[in-house]
Amino acid sequence: MARRLALLLLTLCTFAPAGLRRLLWRPEPERACEPQGRGAPPRHWVGCAADPGAARALSGLEARLAGVTIDLQTATAEDLATIPGLTPRLAAAVVADRERRGPFRSLEDLERVRGIGPARLARALPHLRLRERGASP
Repeated sequence: MARRLALLLLTLCTFAPAGLRRLLWRPEPERACEPQGRGAPPRHWVGCAADPGAARALSGLEARLAGVTIDLQTATAEDLATIPGLTPRLAAAVVADRERRGPFRSLEDLERVRGIGPARLARALPHLRLRERGASP
């Protein structure tokens, strides 16, 4: 009987801290901010506009991880390669098409690039935006 009581006390002592943490823990309120690149490499980070440090544009991977859409008119091939449905080869073809034929008028114009059909376009659309030339970022 004493062994069972000791085992029960040991089990309670093991799980009690986790239970107390779960009861007492209050999540911190999230800061509402627009993700923005801050600082200069190699000491750079993604922060908010109010954070200290020099402002910089987000890379394509940083934008994707922060949930920000990527501008089709200014994106590099490396940026576009992070978009679901676009391979590095297709991303390079998109940039080459944009340089050769001019800016895209709509996101659906991506279908003019060989290899991008309705299915790939549907996967990529939620992650892209189209900003008119001359408009502020």
